[in-house]
Amino acid sequence: MPYVKHHEISLETLKNRFLAAIYRQDAQKTRTSFLMILDAARKSLPEPGETREKLLRQIQTAFLRFKPFLTSPQVGLAAPFQALKTLLADVVKFRCRAVYHVSYTDWHARVNLMPWQMDLLFKNAITVQLTSGCSHFCRRCNEWALPGIRSHFSYDAAAQIIKQLLVQRNTDTALYGASDPLDWQDGAHTLADLLTPVGSAACFSLLTKVPRAGQGVLQTLVHRNIALSVSVTDANRDRITALETQTGINLAKQHDSDDLLIPAGLDEDFTTVKSSITDAYGTEITPEGAFIIIPTFTCALHPMGHKKLPVTRKTAVFPVKKIGRQALLQDYFKPLEVVGHKKTPFHLSKLLDVQVETLLLDNGSMDLSPPGMRNLKEYFTIFQEPARLQRKHMTRSIVQGLKKQFFPHGRYHDLTHEQQRLYRQKIYAHLDFCNKTIVEESRICAVSFFLQAAQNFLAEQEDKKTIIAHLIKPEADQLAHRYGRNARKTDVQHLLSHDINGFFDLFRFYVTALVFDRHTRAVIRFIQAHPAAYDPVADRFVKNKENMA
Repeated sequence: MPYVKHHEISLETLKNRFLAAIYRQDAQKTRTSFLMILDAARKSLPEPGETREKLLRQIQTAFLRFKPFLTSPQVGLAAPFQALKTLLADVVKFRCRAVYHVSYTDWHARVNLMPWQMDLLFKNAITVQLTSGCSHFCRRCNEWALPGIRSHFSYDAAAQIIKQLLVQRNTDTALYGASDPLDWQDGAHTLADLLTPVGSAACFSLLTKVPRAGQGVLQTLVHRNIALSVSVTDANRDRITALETQTGINLAKQHDSDDLLIPAGLDEDFTTVKSSITDAYGTEITPEGAFIIIPTFTCALHPMGHKKLPVTRKTAVFPVKKIGRQALLQDYFKPLEVVGHKKTPFHLSKLLDVQVETLLLDNGSMDLSPPGMRNLKEYFTIFQEPARLQRKHMTRSIVQGLKKQFFPHGRYHDLTHEQQRLYRQKIYAHLDFCNKTIVEESRICAVSFFLQAAQNFLAEQEDKKTIIAHLIKPEADQLAHRYGRNARKTDVQHLLSHDINGFFDLFRFYVTALVFDRHTRAVIRFIQAHPAAYDPVADRFVKNKENMA
């Protein structure tokens, strides 16, 4: 198992190396990278595993997008591509020939976590994928679900997982993922048998396209008052309508449109950036293992619209589960709230690499941000004068809100010393952020923090840097034409301080310039002059006194 996880990471690295070589039009590196991918795929046979097979299918789809270049005489990958295509077809035939069930004992041994890690895995689970592979093969599958059912959790395993979720008071997990929940079965046991004993103790989320063999299970679930929704597209609309007419059941529907709004799966073009598909932070449990899920934009780096980080014994912290409104209120560009061995939540001091990738791609377009989620352009408006005056005007209501939060049914003196201290800090933080000088300082600190994160990331990620450069080049060229001449004559802080209306565009100018190795020295001087950190109590960026000379 350790070899498998190492191999996983290597294949993702090869995927990015392959794409970067294509974007550079480097024929030799493109060919070499693909041949290494093919070799890695062959070594993983006959069971590459769900995550690696998804990567191979993403590579296959990318190949089709750039086929003229890749099959040209100078690259010559027509035959190797056919070999990968045949390999993937053989994997489907092999894995779907005899679907097997994963016991809880086998899964527990596979993830091989310590007790405290297992507790946090279940407590922060946002998804439990009961089945590997899917009876549907939707062109725009957000999860790139594998064609054909490969494996199920056994009934005992699924029941034990649900039990552990309830022990951790996690009652709103999604019981699907890269699969359809109605595909799950174990002998005579169906999803209805699995969920009926839970009753009203939980409100697990179920989203299905209703496999043809699952219509009876769906009817049983509805009659037993187990909530579910149906994902409707042109492919199954008539069948769903007929089912409702036949049974008299009115099903809750999602995605009821001719097309999904966010191209994914086989429609990914690997040349543009789309909105995030995933909007929740937490962990995912699958028959293959366990993962941390971080939302991203949907793009060549992350075609599934999220990043999956394998959970291993080396995993020191888990992101605190955030779904629904909580997740929308989570600013992706702030250090995450996490929980570790001591099980007391705290905030990281830095951004994860995947957060920096999203930051580098965030051009401020509302098309990239799901409704209700704040992008970086919107965030910078909190430093404008109208926002400062509004905060000052709302001071009384802010204090009243803090009172309800900290002592809704008691008095200040009933709080512990630590609670009193935190309450005072929150009030002082609000009052500080009504001060014009501190607002201006915090704005500069925010820019410094983001530029530092970008600089550190780009220094170590050459292939990802190339991919990001390809995706943002039109924007970067436009900004360079607009600001480049002044930037050569003026330092970073001066420009930022004297162009308040164009503040976000100036930030984008500098952060995209780092991707193309322009104005790097000026940016580094600015970062060194304004060391910054995130203050989770104040919920803003401040001077990092530890790094000040």
